[in-house]
Amino acid sequence: MPAAATDGASALHVVAASGDRQGYLDLARLICRKAPELLLACDGNGDTPLHCAVRAGNAEMASLLIQQANGCDERKTMLRMTNKRGETALHEAVRFGRKTGLCMVKAFMYHDKELARVVARDGTSPLYLAVSLHHSSIAFELISHDQELSYSGPLGQNALHPAVLHSKKMTQALLKLNMELTKQQDLSGSTPTHFAASADDPSLEFFLYVFMERTLEFYSLGIYFAPANWLTRFYSYLNLPLYQLVHADPSSAFQRDNDGLFPVHVAASAGNLVAVIILLIRCPGCSGLRDSLGRTFLHVAVEKRSHNIVKFVRMRPEFNSILNIQDSRGNTALHLAILEGHLCIFQTLMMNPHVRLNLPNHDGKTPMDLAESRAPPGFYFGMHAQRRILGTLTFVNAQNGNSRRDRFKEKHVPKLDKAEESKKITEFAQIVGICTVLVATATFAVVFQLPGGVRTDGNGTSSSPSPSPPSPGYPIGTPILAGKYAFDGFILANTLAFSCSAIATFSLVYCGMAAVDIEKRIKLVSISIALLNGAARSFCAAFAFALYLLLSPVEPATAIATATMTALVLLDAVRFLWLLFIDTVIVLGRGRGRGAAPLLKLTTAFIVNMVYLFWPYIIIFSLLGGHNKSALHSR
Repeated sequence: MPAAATDGASALHVVAASGDRQGYLDLARLICRKAPELLLACDGNGDTPLHCAVRAGNAEMASLLIQQANGCDERKTMLRMTNKRGETALHEAVRFGRKTGLCMVKAFMYHDKELARVVARDGTSPLYLAVSLHHSSIAFELISHDQELSYSGPLGQNALHPAVLHSKKMTQALLKLNMELTKQQDLSGSTPTHFAASADDPSLEFFLYVFMERTLEFYSLGIYFAPANWLTRFYSYLNLPLYQLVHADPSSAFQRDNDGLFPVHVAASAGNLVAVIILLIRCPGCSGLRDSLGRTFLHVAVEKRSHNIVKFVRMRPEFNSILNIQDSRGNTALHLAILEGHLCIFQTLMMNPHVRLNLPNHDGKTPMDLAESRAPPGFYFGMHAQRRILGTLTFVNAQNGNSRRDRFKEKHVPKLDKAEESKKITEFAQIVGICTVLVATATFAVVFQLPGGVRTDGNGTSSSPSPSPPSPGYPIGTPILAGKYAFDGFILANTLAFSCSAIATFSLVYCGMAAVDIEKRIKLVSISIALLNGAARSFCAAFAFALYLLLSPVEPATAIATATMTALVLLDAVRFLWLLFIDTVIVLGRGRGRGAAPLLKLTTAFIVNMVYLFWPYIIIFSLLGGHNKSALHSR
């Protein structure tokens, strides 16, 4: 008689888990003949030999063990025996998967067609396990043997909960079997529709793809502009799980979970635009649903920074009615965008003229009040989101709430932290100082190595491969190319770059001194940045002039090409101008009945920014204006 192992496993447990080779099969037959009671023996984990064989993927061993059972009743008893987790051998076969697992499932269901009704202690049925592990063939095999099998899953779920996340075909099959599955809520109150609404889907990308650098996301213009009936047909053709659910049971879109969230809120929270579109098209009433905090799906999309969903709502006129809905705190989507500091979402909402700018929340704060209380004091780069938001609201003449401005500023507008500001300026000055010193060094070194070289004697120059006869009146040591348009431009640009970088360096010295008051240091940092900007642009102009000067006599086309390519350094300015363009669109879109004041402010800002970005070129080419432009080619 075989002795039991230390973990409670008998010899039959060991042999069953060892393999499918003939020797193991013969040994298993011998053990069953000598001690048939071991077929139903359990080890320390409650596993029978059949559990062990199936877990190891030994299909022939499992078949042999079933055959060794005497009669149908004993076979069913063995097949339905559960371990300490409450799982039968069928659970193990489903978990093993692949062709071997499918063969074992077929064998088990042949001997006991109701075996799939046995669930584990945590509520997991074989069908739920097959669906959650993406074993579709096994799931369909289970369904084919028993139409009344268990759909149960852990945490109060059913098989439809994982199906909607993984398989369109499985979702369709389960809906045909039992429509009531759509209404079942798990322990968190989530229905399969909540699960489907949270699932990402690549079908968002269709029609026309546009890469939006501002958010590093792909957007489909087709979604934003296509008629609703087109979208309905498109998603009907795709047969997405969520579409199947709301088509089969529209009421499932109106069930809350334990947090008060409807499926449309879940979709917005997950940033799933496809799910939002399906829910709004199939169930238009979803657009106005509120969660326990009084939020619509638009509020949730703003809080979760789902720019694509906000953009979709803004571009579809049928959703204008929800743009100004207030939550339990009185905040609209615009209030929340300002609180979150998300510039792109704020601008998207502002582009819709139906968004109200002066609506106060329950604290009496308008969007302008929130922007003022969120904009940080002190020195910040011009593209800071909260500063941009405040500037845009100022352009469109947004109003403050009904409170005394002095008390509001004292209570809500953040105060300048001088210690933190001093540290920030000192660190910033160190970084900018490195840049200014590098530019100053490079421009200073160029003076001793001018393009074309200098005159050394009456025959030419040692640094020029093509000596030219000296012109009367030019002493030794003077530049050979002096007087040429490009050379004069090079000298002016290089001198301006050196001057700007040197002055910026001197200014930054004072920025790092704690003895200088903080307001003065902030001004000096701003001046240093403007000067560094001018130095960098002047240096690039000098580089372009030098290349053109040296290449134009031998390779005119290459000279023009390199000078043109140098203009690519101006692309950094395009970003600033793009932000102004967005502000212009917002002002023009909201300018009806507001007079010309906002547009005048924006025009002034545009001119000021153009001068700020390109003033070095204005100076350089103004000084070169006295030259004949044809000299660029003739000299």
